[in-house]
Formats: sequence, C-alpha cells, structure tokens
Amino acid sequence: MANQSNHDDVHVVLDDDTPPKYSEEKGSAKFESGFDINSLTAAVGSQILQSSSKSASKLASTYGRIDVLRPYFDLEPKDLRQRLLNSLWPTFSRQPKVIAIDLYGPTMIALTLSAVLLLSMKHSGHVLRREGTLIGTSFAVSFGYWVTLTGIMYAFGFVFNTNVTILELLTVTGYSLFSYCIVLLTSHTMTGHLDFYMAWLIFGLMGSLRLGGVLRSRTPDTKQGVFKTLSALLEG
Repeated sequence: MANQSNHDDVHVVLDDDTPPKYSEEKGSAKFESGFDINSLTAAVGSQILQSSSKSASKLASTYGRIDVLRPYFDLEPKDLRQRLLNSLWPTFSRQPKVIAIDLYGPTMIALTLSAVLLLSMKHSGHVLRREGTLIGTSFAVSFGYWVTLTGIMYAFGFVFNTNVTILELLTVTGYSLFSYCIVLLTSHTMTGHLDFYMAWLIFGLMGSLRLGGVLRSRTPDTKQGVFKTLSALLEG
C-alpha cells in the first residue's frame, strides 16, 4: 500500500510538471489553457501603431513651434540694410521708440562677428590650450556675448522700469553688435593702434548711444532713463 501511495504521488508531480500542449484551430496556434498567439501579435501591433502616432504628433508639434518663429526671420534685404544703418545712428526722443522684432538680422550679425573673430584669431596665430576648435570658440564668444548683454540689459530694465520685452531686447542688442564687426574689421585691415581706437571711439560710441537712446525712450522716469543710457554706454 505504501508503494502504491508513493507511485500516485510521483504521478501527480509528473502531471503538474507537464508543459501545456499546442493545438491548432482554424489556422491559429493556441495553448490548451486558452492563450492565443494572434492576440499577442495584435496587441504588439497596436502598441507599435500607438507609438508611431505619438511620434508623428510630436513631430507635428515641433514643426508648429518652429513655424511660430518664422515671422521673426522674414525680412526683406532693403529692410535689413536700413536697420543696419539705423543701428549706427543715435536718436534721442521722449516718445517710446517702436522696436520691430527681428531675429534674422541679429543672428546674421552674430554669425558675422564670429567669422571676424575667427579671422582675427587665425591671423594672430592664437592657439587653444584646452580642448576645442577656433570656430567653436568664436561662435561661443559672439552668441554668448549677445545673450549675456541681453540678460544684463533686461535686468537693468527690470530695475529702472523699462517697458521692453525680451524679444525686443534681443533685437536691439543684436543690431548693436554691428558696430563691433566694423571695429574688429578695421583693426584687422589697418594694423595701426590709432586706427583701431578711432574706429572704436566712433562706431562703438554710435552703436552704444543708439542702444541707450532706444532704451531711454522706453523708460518712463527721466532720471532712470539717463542711468539706463549710461549703463548701455558702459556695456558698449
């Protein structure tokens, strides 16, 4: 009787460890427990479809955000030429100046400034001691200075209650870099120190006065507007 009981126990264990068998019904593979492989395939396909839909929606939203910036880069060549000339012509008025938001011109000026810096570094034989390239350094200096100058002017504007937005500041500070390009090109083409200081005094001062005059017109208080102009001159 004991042997028969042990045999029954072994038989039960074998029955429990036996793997489920496959069965084919109407061209579909199933486990005997009722699990359908086609259901798994359909679920995976549905998950892939949902992921593709999410990726497409993200791409569409990204293109939509880029399309929002398109009006700020749509500028006619004649308007660009006029704004470059205006950036060197100081004007002082009590009436608030209208600032046409434009990021195309400042971006091109920053790229030009980086090219001029790269030309000057190669001409002087400048060698980087740390890892990096000359072109990367010139890009970092030009665009970094543009963004830093905008941030400083925005902080001064917050202190002196200047009515100006961050995009308007990016526009006026970007165009003020045009005087930097002229000064650096002058120092590269004319090796005399006197030529450099004369260009810096004339074009640098004109560009800084233009920036200060625009910000002064946006400041309601006269005394605070004067301090704002002086801060722009110091930054220039």
